[in-house]
Amino acid sequence: MESILKSLYLSDLTLLELAGAMRREMDRGLAAKTNEGAEMRMLPTYVTGTPDGTEDGEFLAFDLGGTNFRILLVKLVAGEHKNITMNSQIYHISQEIMTGTGAQLFDHLVECLWDFLSEREITSQLLPIGFTFSFPSNHLGIDKNILLCWTKGYTASGMVGEDIGKLLNEAIDRKSKIRPLNFDLKIMAIMNDTVGTVVSCGYDDNDTCMGMIVGTGTNMAYMEKQENIELLEKKTPASEMCINAEWGAFGDKSESLKAIRTEYDIYIDENSPNKGQYIFDKMISGMYMGELLRLIIVKLISNGEIFEEIAPDSKIFSPGLSAAFVSHIVNFNNDNDQIRQCVARFGLIASDEDCNKLVQLCEAISKRAAYLCAAGVVTVAQKIAENRGPDAKMTIGVDGSVYRKHPTFAKLLHSKVRDLGGDLNVTFHETTDGSGRGAALVAAVECRLQNIRTKVPNQTEE
Repeated sequence: MESILKSLYLSDLTLLELAGAMRREMDRGLAAKTNEGAEMRMLPTYVTGTPDGTEDGEFLAFDLGGTNFRILLVKLVAGEHKNITMNSQIYHISQEIMTGTGAQLFDHLVECLWDFLSEREITSQLLPIGFTFSFPSNHLGIDKNILLCWTKGYTASGMVGEDIGKLLNEAIDRKSKIRPLNFDLKIMAIMNDTVGTVVSCGYDDNDTCMGMIVGTGTNMAYMEKQENIELLEKKTPASEMCINAEWGAFGDKSESLKAIRTEYDIYIDENSPNKGQYIFDKMISGMYMGELLRLIIVKLISNGEIFEEIAPDSKIFSPGLSAAFVSHIVNFNNDNDQIRQCVARFGLIASDEDCNKLVQLCEAISKRAAYLCAAGVVTVAQKIAENRGPDAKMTIGVDGSVYRKHPTFAKLLHSKVRDLGGDLNVTFHETTDGSGRGAALVAAVECRLQNIRTKVPNQTEE
């Protein structure tokens, strides 16, 4: 037990060393000669503008980044009384579709879209689309990006190396031949959820220059000077562009994280669909947090250090522990009756000592994840401060279930950023819908920049 807790502890010195290594990878990713070999690819997104309050009309937003596909109809009202209203629906993505073919995946997405539009009887209007596609992609333009690799359990075949916008348009064409509907769809932008978070928070706070996701996965996007982005062929002097850092891949090719990875981290990676990829992500995100705890519990059980009473059909020996379980245990600290109820669902009978040990483990796992994120935030904030000046006000928009729902994660993150960041002026802005609202706002900004107007029908939005 003591050895495990020690292995999960990260000192400020260690975190600052990690921040230094991450900065080197950022610089490698921004340089044309070293980008391909960099762990953090620092991908240009071609998103250069944030909302200015003149955006008006109705826009569709797609959000795909986990086991759910969400569609939103977003209505923007411009002017002095600017306002945004949203009507959304969530559709489940089955394991069969996640691991099938790319055509099956996109046909399913379009089937969901047809259901969404038909149910709302939307006809005779242009519907610009902002598509949040939260997987590593190489952007070749605002509406053109190439999938680099799958994460989060997806393995749909025939998609890596393909243009996501093209695949979506082809699926729409296939569907429209079978069942035409009276509307015009136009894909305006394809982005990562972190980019959507930057733009979404930018609608409320003009100092927003970073967007971070800590949920099923984790990633960071931020505004970078175009002159520093060597991958860009055409640059606008003194202007910025949003960069998708893909920081989840930090540590993939180097030994930057080797000293702090535990045997449980290594086991998780080796038994994941994307072995050897997204090492940083697997030490932080909600997709792996519960499994990390489960592996540690199983090891302690085998050593006779925890849970002497175990039901014959206990589920603890099979994957299935979630990040929500970790959150619940931390939340129920000092309430052993509640903890006993939580573990009883997994066939475990907990003594007071077992409860105390479980709380210590969950707190240690949570703290490590928050501190690793803090090191990343400080690294990016220091880069922005170099670009904008040391006194620059920096707002970071944050979304994701771990950040929003874990009882102590946000507080731990904020505190450690202050410890590591010195005089950096960083403010955190929580958003509950960066990926959805942000996608629609990016589409709206693009419509404004391209002078595309959308027809707003007379209908009441929920």
